[in-house]
Amino acid sequence: MIIKISKDLKKEEIWAQGVELASIMGKDRVKGKRVITFPEKDKMFVTSIKNPVLITDNYKIAQLNPTLRDTLFSLFSSKHRIFEYDGVITISDASHVNVWSPSIDTVLFAKGLANIFQTKKNFKTAVEIGTGSGFLGKYTLAKCGSLEEMLVIDINPYAIKSAMDNIKDPRAVFFTGDGIKKIKNQKFDLIICNPPYVPRPKSIDDNPYEGVGVLNYLIHDGTKNLNKGGVFLTNISSLCWGLVMRTKPNLPYKIIAKMRVPLKVNNILNNESWLNYLVRERGLKRKFERGYEYWQEIFIVAFYN
Repeated sequence: MIIKISKDLKKEEIWAQGVELASIMGKDRVKGKRVITFPEKDKMFVTSIKNPVLITDNYKIAQLNPTLRDTLFSLFSSKHRIFEYDGVITISDASHVNVWSPSIDTVLFAKGLANIFQTKKNFKTAVEIGTGSGFLGKYTLAKCGSLEEMLVIDINPYAIKSAMDNIKDPRAVFFTGDGIKKIKNQKFDLIICNPPYVPRPKSIDDNPYEGVGVLNYLIHDGTKNLNKGGVFLTNISSLCWGLVMRTKPNLPYKIIAKMRVPLKVNNILNNESWLNYLVRERGLKRKFERGYEYWQEIFIVAFYN
């Protein structure tokens, strides 16, 4: 399937392509002859969703007529997904194990990056910590012509595979492993990180890669990895703002994009102790709205050196 998000984030288009045309969209005969599949370049528009708050919004999809509803659920179950925003495209497939394809916070982050590139055009070196699918690294390279090198890091080797499959720019350098250790004693003009931002009890103490450990480090200590005039861009949830910003950061900062979105992480919603912690200590409120019980606000925040 193909997912296209408009530049202003107000419309999501969904397309079928390749084998889906025959297996889902009913295009299994051409001139009376059976067709098993089509070239991947062949595509068919299916529908659009206004003002998406999630890339896969099960509630909105469930409100559609039954045939379109079931068609979309079938498309979203596809292991081959093409994602496009602002002219930048990434592909996810079954070989990218345990790697999330771009989500709504990814495109909000990209929108924030575009805002940064409008005002600062002299970045030479950049690093992305936790690249995931590789979309934001690819977006940065595509939209920042001044970049000479970008280090792309993830602790998950399958995420690095996804990034390498999608980023063919010679300026990209890939690293699998601990991003914080990797950038020690290095400085960059631009640091980007779309990290785990839902806090979990003791996550900073016992696992820096769960909850907000990476975010907490980068806000308060990672600034030493910035060159003069550099920018650190990250994503902070309303659920963890008071936790990671309780001590004033060393650098001035500005919120450059924000969006209210459902909390749709099954591993949290089905974990009674984690959910109770968020309600009890992090201000999460249960209020059924537009098909979802819990909501958060996400902020794309730029720190300036």
